[in-house]
Amino acid sequence: MYRHILVPLDGSELAEQVVPYARLLGKGLKATVDLLRVTEPVPENVGDILRGKYPHEISAGLQSQAKKYLEGLASPLTRAGLRTSQAVQEGSAADLIVSQAERQPDTLIAMSTHGRSGITRWVMGSVTDKVLHATSNPLLIIRPRDGLAPGAEARIENIIAPVDGSDIAEQALPHVTAMAKALGAKVTLVRVVPTTGYYLGMMDYPSAAYEELLQAEEDTATEYLDQVSARLKNEGVSVAGTRVGRGDAAGAILDLAQATVNSLVVMTTHGRSGVGRWVLGSVADRVVRNSGGPVLVVRPSAAG
Repeated sequence: MYRHILVPLDGSELAEQVVPYARLLGKGLKATVDLLRVTEPVPENVGDILRGKYPHEISAGLQSQAKKYLEGLASPLTRAGLRTSQAVQEGSAADLIVSQAERQPDTLIAMSTHGRSGITRWVMGSVTDKVLHATSNPLLIIRPRDGLAPGAEARIENIIAPVDGSDIAEQALPHVTAMAKALGAKVTLVRVVPTTGYYLGMMDYPSAAYEELLQAEEDTATEYLDQVSARLKNEGVSVAGTRVGRGDAAGAILDLAQATVNSLVVMTTHGRSGVGRWVLGSVADRVVRNSGGPVLVVRPSAAG
């Protein structure tokens, strides 16, 4: 499914924490790891003409440093048996990441939520956030943590797949299957149903009827997850189990991810509320912003 893994880097140790995941996925998926470093354009008023330092020369120096930086990160990957490439470009980081991913078919973007500006500045809301909203490619988002250097070993043993019964949400399932097979990971399917409070606001029924409605919703969700589980098992995927939660969908997904060791959440950016309503800013957005582990976000296609 993925032939290339595009890894944008900015020279910081925070951004480099995505490299162990790129190495893990590159091995499992037999994909090429494409390292990308984007440098900012040098303003025309920057330089020292009296000493012969012109903006274009400063820019060339930055490009040379960036190339050496990427080569240093690529060497261990190559020694590990991975195919790699390095590219240095100048301009808008988010725009260039999106356009670079679109050039190669079946490209997965893998990047960190933090960069050289520091945790207090480049948290979702800058480059990663812009890419998340602009790209049509699947995007693996890593939240940096202490002790994960580029040479560290990343582990993904469990995949959490939230589905809500819609064809849109199920467009994440091929990605779940590919990841599970490549990594030898087990899959847990999860669906969240409304609470009685939801029904209380919708209908004027006797209180006992609300519990009956909720139980019927849970039964339907359980049956649906069993059907999806059977489909995945037929495709050779190891399914650890299914979970039906109540109430807040994002909260239930985050709780399950936190309780599951070495987990990866795989989900679409839209759900049954429709493309016009559940766009990033709702369930998927909250999971991405608050999950302590990696999240793979898939933007569903209209055709799908």
